[in-house]
Amino acid sequence: MTQGLESVAFAACASAMLLAGAGFVWQRSCKKPPIWVQQLDLLGERREKLLPGTVVVCGGSVAGIVSARICADHFERVLVVDPDIENPGNRILQWNAAHLYLCLFVTGARRLWNKFDDVAKSLGGRILPADLQIHYSGVELPTPGGVPDTLLLRRPSLQKAMYSLLQDQKNVSVVPGVVRSFNPTRDRSAIESVTVRRVDGTLETLNDAALVLDCSGKMQGGFKWLKSAGYDISEKIKCSYDPNLRYMTCSFKITPELEARLPIPQAQRDTPAAYVYVPHDDTQSCFLGVSMNDGNVIQVLFGDTGMGYLPQSAEELLPFLERFRGQKQPLPQWLTPTIQMLIDDVEPEFDPINLNLLTFIQYHLLRPGSLPSNFAAVGDAFLFLNPVHGQGFAKAMLNGITLNSLLHSVPNCTSLPSNFSTRYFSDSAGIMNGLWDATRLHDYGSTNCIPMPGETKETGRVSRWLGEKLISLSTRDDEVASALWHVRQMLADDKALMAPTILWKVLLTPSIF
Repeated sequence: MTQGLESVAFAACASAMLLAGAGFVWQRSCKKPPIWVQQLDLLGERREKLLPGTVVVCGGSVAGIVSARICADHFERVLVVDPDIENPGNRILQWNAAHLYLCLFVTGARRLWNKFDDVAKSLGGRILPADLQIHYSGVELPTPGGVPDTLLLRRPSLQKAMYSLLQDQKNVSVVPGVVRSFNPTRDRSAIESVTVRRVDGTLETLNDAALVLDCSGKMQGGFKWLKSAGYDISEKIKCSYDPNLRYMTCSFKITPELEARLPIPQAQRDTPAAYVYVPHDDTQSCFLGVSMNDGNVIQVLFGDTGMGYLPQSAEELLPFLERFRGQKQPLPQWLTPTIQMLIDDVEPEFDPINLNLLTFIQYHLLRPGSLPSNFAAVGDAFLFLNPVHGQGFAKAMLNGITLNSLLHSVPNCTSLPSNFSTRYFSDSAGIMNGLWDATRLHDYGSTNCIPMPGETKETGRVSRWLGEKLISLSTRDDEVASALWHVRQMLADDKALMAPTILWKVLLTPSIF
């Protein structure tokens, strides 16, 4: 009998040790920096011997500029095809919209350009700790101490800064025009050349293509050009849903004297966003953001998925805010008098955006060998996310980090390996799927969102329920607040939120929303 009890006790102790060991391994795995953060160290490193041939970058917006800078460290020649890279204006959906930049983007940009901070500051930018002042239903989400920097600068100024820095690369040139077609090799194993229509209407063929990058943004032109070139790519790899989102940026150009008189607290003046409000019930209130930008411009952003309309004039701004209901904490006391002073002194500019289909082209699902070996896509060109989540610039940088790391693994040779494209999309798949799932399932909780075929508004309900519990716990638990902040900034993997020390607390915490 005693021997039997000893055996049971031994088995129980062994099981406990195994569970503790498994929990320790699980914890370490969840806390480990993601691969793209580890690969940041390679960003900006120039290879000893440049690869022969020409990189053709199809599009000169942020993804194109980042890609061109990275490829300048690896190839003899880089051509950026864009009709007007210095002043794209209305060709870019969010050109005049309010922007936030995640830390991953700023960290990567600093590694690519030593003078990034100086050039950004020369255009009125401010480098600030990345405290985004996010309030969920009015409840502030704490920012951990000692966070990395981000940048406060409007999109046109930032893109101007990046293009100015790119011009320092002697092996990068711009071809003013638009891509018309890809021209494959006889066996279709690679893209041999790219046909471009210049701004004067003439056609030009860019030969000796070592690498072709689709950086065409939400147009996602690469998919069309590949199919036109005869590549057998099924429409089934395209996934789309409709967030039915409208948002409006109101920009106030003010004098320094008026800015000094505004009742915005100093603490909020020293943050990238003075205030960000995210509703937990979009039928009673909508997304709201306020930022103090370069050039003495204050931007107020409204994003709507359920309230029914957005303000169209200065006279409608305050009545619109007064309609907000259901928030757990009220809007800050300084907000209404600030907007009142702005509309009393300045006529704002309104920039409306209607956002429809969001699309993920899942190139990684294609059979190996389906794609030309020297093709890749960067940024919105294969994953267009809801811009309200603020991930666009960081996503382009993340793709650039993956591309750069893969290029560093390529030995000195005359052409890229036959599996280069397959490896790029395979290496990108995990984080791209994660971003697509996280933002899509969040958006399904919005009133007017139309899910992708095969899914319903109930899809992701458990994920949204856990998300509200995470947010609730983050307001009083430093570990959870830090993990949530790092995941949002794309400096940590989603699995950081599944660490045992976090998960058990989340499951036991009731939602306050």
